Amino acid sequence: MSEEVFKLYEVFKLVFKLYSVFKLYSEYPELLSLAGKLSRSEELNDADRAWLRELAKASGWDVDDVSDELRNLGADPSSRVNKYRELFNKYYEEAHRHYSNKDYPQAAEKLWGAITALIKLHAALRGVAKVEWSHGDLYIYVSNNVEEENRQTFKDLLKAGEPLHRYFYERDVDPKTFESLWNDAVKLLEIAKEKTLRSP
Repeated sequence: MSEEVFKLYEVFKLVFKLYSVFKLYSEYPELLSLAGKLSRSEELNDADRAWLRELAKASGWDVDDVSDELRNLGADPSSRVNKYRELFNKYYEEAHRHYSNKDYPQAAEKLWGAITALIKLHAALRGVAKVEWSHGDLYIYVSNNVEEENRQTFKDLLKAGEPLHRYFYERDVDPKTFESLWNDAVKLLEIAKEKTLRSP
C-alpha cells in the first residue's frame, strides 16, 4: 500500500470514528455527559446509573463493562482488541454456564453479549470504531465492513441471536424451542469466531 493510500485510509478511519461517536451522541445526548463523567472518574447520579443499566440490557454486557466501554470511546479501536477478546470469552463462557444450569434467560442475554463483543472485536482488529450496540447499527457494520465472503455468516449470526436477546425480556418460547434457537446461534457464533480470529 502506498504511503498516500495509507494516509487516506487513516483519515477515513478517523472520520468514521468521529461519525460513529457523533451519531451516538446525537441520538443519546445524555451519553456525552455520562462518558465524560466516567472518563474523569466523577460521581454518577441516579440518571447516569439508570442509563448504564439500560445500556447493559441492550448490549448483554455487565454495567462495569459498559462503563469501561464508554470511558474508552476516544481510544484507538486497535488498542481495544484484547479487551474485546476478553469480553467475548467472558460472555461466551457465562452463557454456557447459565445454559448448563438451565437459566435460559441469562444464557440468552450473555450469548447476545458475546455476539456484540465478537462484532466489536472484528471491528477493532480492523481499526474501525464500533461504538453502538443497537441491532440496526450492528447490521450496518456487518453489511459495510465484514469481508464479503464472511458477511452472510455474521448476518445469520445476528438473526440467530435476536430471538435469544428478545427471550431475555419476553421469555416467549418453551424450553425445547429455546434449546433449538440456542444451538443454531452457538453453531454460527463458533463459525464467526473462527473467521474473526483467522482473518487479517
